[in-house]
Amino acid sequence: MKGLGQVFKAVTSAMIGVGKKKDLIKDFERTEKQGPWAYIIVGFIMTLAFIATVIIVVKLVLQS
Repeated sequence: MKGLGQVFKAVTSAMIGVGKKKDLIKDFERTEKQGPWAYIIVGFIMTLAFIATVIIVVKLVLQS
């Protein structure tokens, strides 16, 4: 579970555009060992969640 939390943290910081260089190096090392699929899946899920949140907020604002 620790690995999934780190992947979530890495994808979140990438989406926001912030991060530390040492964390980036760790992420690249982990990707070389385990492959990129965890990052791809978490990134896809977070992107869908972001889009759904924006749609919901827009609908709520336009309803008022």
